[in-house]
Amino acid sequence: MAYIAPNTHAQLESFYSVPQIGAVLVPINYRLTADDFAYIIAHSGASVVCAHEDYLEVVDRIRDQVPGVRHFIALEGLTGPARARRPREGGWLDYEALLADASTQFAAAQVEERDLLTINYTSGTTSRPKGVMITHRNAYMNVVGTLLHVPMRMTDRYLWTLPMFHANGWTFVWIVTAVGATHVCLRKVDPAKVFETIKAESITLLCAAPTVLIGIAGAPPEVRAGAPKGVRVVTAGAPPAAATASGPAAVAAPQPPPPSPARAAGAAAAPAAAPAAAPISTPRCVR
Repeated sequence: MAYIAPNTHAQLESFYSVPQIGAVLVPINYRLTADDFAYIIAHSGASVVCAHEDYLEVVDRIRDQVPGVRHFIALEGLTGPARARRPREGGWLDYEALLADASTQFAAAQVEERDLLTINYTSGTTSRPKGVMITHRNAYMNVVGTLLHVPMRMTDRYLWTLPMFHANGWTFVWIVTAVGATHVCLRKVDPAKVFETIKAESITLLCAAPTVLIGIAGAPPEVRAGAPKGVRVVTAGAPPAAATASGPAAVAAPQPPPPSPARAAGAAAAPAAAPAAAPISTPRCVR
């Protein structure tokens, strides 16, 4: 089952509902092109496509390229329970209406730990997108490993600034639930909205790729004003610049002193010590 959606409740639900029925989830990067959507859907063998309302039109344009898809489901944008019983114009079924009409009873599928859980595709920067096959064992081992390095408690409140499609949200789609903590979904990462949500929802932890982290840390002072202390931030993929890790108010690196008269005259001088590297692996407070 392929999903094309930002960080919404429906996208989060897919990481539980799809495995429960023994199916394989294919979370797709919604920033890709229509051609990439078509390739990934066809290559993965998805027979169901679930899309956020922002992507219904682009999926409509590639229907003839994905003949293996049997059902197209709109996660948002359609209303009314009757829509679930008959495809609307364009053949879209309504996600919420389908859930409302569904039975609460179902037989859970028999799942082995080495069964396929998700297929996660790269962005295809050098060639066609390439799929990475993640098993149930892969996922739960990563959940356990992450919690050893980033301990969480049921009182934590996690803000979704990291795309859920990106390596299954670094498996935080399951980590947060595993400790009984709270998911707070954010559809679009905007620094002002991030800081607003941190304060309004008492956020204690978030994840961000370096590019997103730079945008958050570099927000204007009036946006950062009043940000609570103690919010932990996990970043990965590439180490952020020292200035980013140190915060937007970081001072410039010190310049070497002017040469002394002895050095100018050719006297030997001890080599200058290299500046200490800024720590990048410790979760830092967003300020």
